[in-house]
Amino acid sequence: MFSVRSIRGWVLALGGSVLLNLALFGLMPGLIQRLPAPPESLERFDPVQVVRVKKPEPPPRKKRVEKTVEPKPVKQIKPFKHPQIRQKNITVEPRINLDLNPNLPAAPMDLAIPVLEQFSMQAPVLKDFYEIGDLDTGLTALVKIPPIYPVKAKRRGIEGAVTVAFTVTAQGLVNQIDIVEAKPPQIFNSSVIACVSQWKFKPPTVEGIPVAAKARTTIRFKLE
Repeated sequence: MFSVRSIRGWVLALGGSVLLNLALFGLMPGLIQRLPAPPESLERFDPVQVVRVKKPEPPPRKKRVEKTVEPKPVKQIKPFKHPQIRQKNITVEPRINLDLNPNLPAAPMDLAIPVLEQFSMQAPVLKDFYEIGDLDTGLTALVKIPPIYPVKAKRRGIEGAVTVAFTVTAQGLVNQIDIVEAKPPQIFNSSVIACVSQWKFKPPTVEGIPVAAKARTTIRFKLE
């Protein structure tokens, strides 16, 4: 059986623990609600404003006033008159010796005149079109853009050639483009027509007169 002293010790311990817990629960809300005071060691920083100062503009330079110098009047010089000299008309009668040397051979009395060549002063009759062999210097290309290889033919590895005929005008431009032969057909035709239409030539001439000429060329497409 427990003694009276042991019971009192247990009762006191329980009471002390209850009081201690009540004290802790009472102090905890106050400790949580309190905020820490700001540190006094932090210095207060004021914002700094930067102001740009414009440089003073230099004063405008004074324009120099040029003095106008009036030209001095030019003295007019009277033309010098030469003294008139009277000339006397003197007639001299030429004396020609018409005596012929009888020892000289007799000269023909008629003069032979060479026959003059006949040539036409009219301009040559021009045709609508001329071949390259009829031109003065042939055709000289000024702008010759190469054709673009079609993407589909390049992917498939297709090669070919297109023979095209066209007309060069008197101004050096290209028109009337016709496909003469294409291998394979309808693969490179549009690319050839697009590039040939942008070509430019030196105006073809016949006897110095600009004319229109027909031309033909073959464009080959090869993969490197």
